[in-house]
Amino acid sequence: MQMVLLVLHNLLRWAVIVTAGWSIFLSVKGLASRALYGKADNLANMLFMISCDIQLVIGITLYFWGGWFGRLLHWEIGDKLSRFFTLEHSGTMLLAWIIVHIGRSVVKRGKTDREKHTKALIYFGVALILILAAIPWPFRTALGSHPWFRF
Repeated sequence: MQMVLLVLHNLLRWAVIVTAGWSIFLSVKGLASRALYGKADNLANMLFMISCDIQLVIGITLYFWGGWFGRLLHWEIGDKLSRFFTLEHSGTMLLAWIIVHIGRSVVKRGKTDREKHTKALIYFGVALILILAAIPWPFRTALGSHPWFRF
């Protein structure tokens, strides 16, 4: 079961990145063209938030089932891999999730279309930067071998 969740978590990161990119692209486009904040913008933002929610549930499950929480309790974070997954990855992703939810709320309450596009760009842009920084990419050799796609 843990391997299935790990594969889902790995594949869902691409949905998170794509929906974040889509939301940010629509925000930039909306600001540049002074477009209305429409259904496509709202849908992109909502799908970004939903993909982050699903990713968080799977991530929390892996955190507890995968033994990372136990390592944190016993302060077994001496090696880079343990420190990364027990503190850095989980903490940064949780912060990004919070920013996405705050951003979605702020965007929905925006008074003008320009304000909505601006807030979406800021909040979702910051969240995407945090997400990209906290992913164990294959080129982060200090963390071992993590594939682009896990099957």
